[in-house]
Amino acid sequence: MPHQLRALVVDDDSNILSAFEDFFRKEHCAMLSASGAEEALRVLAGLEVDLVITDIKMPWGSGVDLCKKLKVSRPNLPVIVITGYPNLVPEADASRVGADYYFLKPLELDQLREAVRKCLRAATPAAGRHV
Repeated sequence: MPHQLRALVVDDDSNILSAFEDFFRKEHCAMLSASGAEEALRVLAGLEVDLVITDIKMPWGSGVDLCKKLKVSRPNLPVIVITGYPNLVPEADASRVGADYYFLKPLELDQLREAVRKCLRAATPAAGRHV
C-alpha cells in the first residue's frame, strides 16, 4: 500500500489553515492542523507526518520552540517556517533553530509550492520515525 503523504500546518489563523487545506488537496497530500506549538506536539505524539509548516508568532506556543523540539526529536522531518513578523525571527535565526525553509506572509505560492514539493519528494515514508 503506497504511503499517504501528510503535512501538519501550525497556525492560529483559521484563514491560513483553510488556504493550506486547498493547497494540499491540490498537491494530493493529507493535511492535519494545529493552532499552536503545544497542540502540534500532541498531534505529533500520535502519528507521523512528512512535513511541518509552522507560523512563528502564536498565542499557544512559539513556532521557534516547536522547531527546536522537532529538530531534536525528529531531525529528518522537514520544517517550513512562515511569519508575518520578520523582525521577531529573521531568516538566519529560523535556520539556526531548524527551519529548512522560511517564507514571509503574504505567502508567495509558487515559491512555497516548490519548497513543499522538494520536502515531500525527499520524504521517506514518515520521515519523522527517528523518535
